[in-house]
This record gives sequence, C-alpha cells and structure tokens, in this order.
Amino acid sequence: MEDNIRIGKIILNLSNKISRQLNKEASAFGLTGVQAKLIGFIHHRSSTQDIFQKDIEEEFDIRRSSVTSALQLMEKKGYIKRVSVSDDARLKKIVLTEKGLELDKKVYDAIIKLENSLINEFDNDELHVLIDSLDRISKKIVD
Repeated sequence: MEDNIRIGKIILNLSNKISRQLNKEASAFGLTGVQAKLIGFIHHRSSTQDIFQKDIEEEFDIRRSSVTSALQLMEKKGYIKRVSVSDDARLKKIVLTEKGLELDKKVYDAIIKLENSLINEFDNDELHVLIDSLDRISKKIVD
C-alpha cells in the first residue's frame, strides 16, 4: 500500500467538488446553495411537521441572525411565507410558496441528474463496494 495515500483529503476534495457543482446548479435558478438547502429542508420536513426558524437553526447549526437574513431574502423573493400558528400568534411557521415549490423541484431534478452521473461511473458490484467502503470509513469517525 502506498504511504502517500490521504483518503481524508480525497474525500474532502470530492465533497468540495460536489458542493461547488450543487451551488452552480442552484445559481442557475437564481438561488444560493444555502437557499436551495433551506428550500429542500422546508419542503421535505414540512410534510410531517410545521417548520419554524429554530428548526432551521438547529438542523444546519447556524446562528439566528444568519437564518433571519436568509429567510428575509427568501421571503422577499417570494420563495417562502411566514404563517401565524393558531395557538400562538407570536410563532410563525415557514411554508414554501408555489414559486418555492417549483424551485425545489428544479433543484431536486438537478441533484438527481448529478447523482445519476456519479452512479453511472460504476457497475453494480463497484457501486456496492464503494458504498460499503464509505460507510465503513464514516463509522470510524466518531461525532
């Protein structure tokens, strides 16, 4: 085995490339990468529960002020709206507008296209070995 192999660096570089590609895809729809992630999270999670600003802060581990800025911009662009909750008027749940739902679909389709292009680099056996190997590596790293 080679002494110069730095598997962590290889994985980190790959992760950065994937992130840059996803940001590029999101920007084609007028979104930042963060906005695309927020829209996806709101869409996915809102099917089972109401989404509030604190949920976004916790999910993405970002400061309240950063989330406030992102949500205000998304609201201004018409991607989301804040709706009062019947049992507490101070609370505002965050819901996607029709425009937000359309963008989520477009970004999701772009992600699936990227995923498929990556998967198509491997035959079935190689893909299973890759996934098993990445899972093993992931389990070695303790949070």
